[in-house]
Formats: sequence, structure tokens, C-alpha cells
Amino acid sequence: MSRVDRSYSKYESIRMYEDRGKMKWNPFATAELASAHRNYHSEFEFKEPDFSLEQDEIKMMLSFALEVQLNIKIELIDKKIVVGNIHLWKNETLFVFKESSGHYLEIEIKNIKGLSDDMYFDSYIKK
Repeated sequence: MSRVDRSYSKYESIRMYEDRGKMKWNPFATAELASAHRNYHSEFEFKEPDFSLEQDEIKMMLSFALEVQLNIKIELIDKKIVVGNIHLWKNETLFVFKESSGHYLEIEIKNIKGLSDDMYFDSYIKK
């Protein structure tokens, strides 16, 4: 049985380790496969996930905006942005939003991607 070359490791325990299950696959570990793995890992780009608020934070910010009749900008999941005031809460997850143009929208909290205003929210979000 041929031994897997682990001379690259600085740890003796790794160099001496023998796994009979892996040994049978050793002939398939070709240079082309190793090269493909190196290329894949060198080309891989890690993308930061988009910042999103928790539902409780969104509810708190919307309640505050309703209480002080704050003009806010809401970014929805479908990339739509609406500007206006919270008119009223319909239930725990649904509220009526009055746009600056005068149109009313029913918006579910789960469809909100981001909130902003001119005074309060930006400093809260950046903490």
C-alpha cells in the first residue's frame, strides 16, 4: 500500500496519519484536479451580505416614526424606495404608509430591507 505524502505539514501527527479510506482514492488525486482546486480557491470572491435590520428593530423604528410623525424613507426587498409617513398600524406585521405624493400603501414588515430618515435612524443604525 502506498503512503500519502504529508511531508508538507509541520506537525508530526499529520505526517504519520494513515487513513485506509482515503488511500484508495489517492490515484485519482491528479495534478489537474489539484490545479483546478487552486484555481477555484484563488478566483473565489467573498461577498459581504447586505446589511439588514432585525424585525424587532424595524418595528421599534416604525413605531417611533408614527409617534413623532417622522418623514422616513423605506427600502423594500423588491428594490422599490418609498418616502413618506406611517399612517397607522393594521396589525403586528402590517402598517399603512402614506407616501409624499399622497398615495397610501400597505406594507408588511418582512418586505422592508432598510429604513432611513434625516435625523434619528442613521446614527442608530451606525452603532
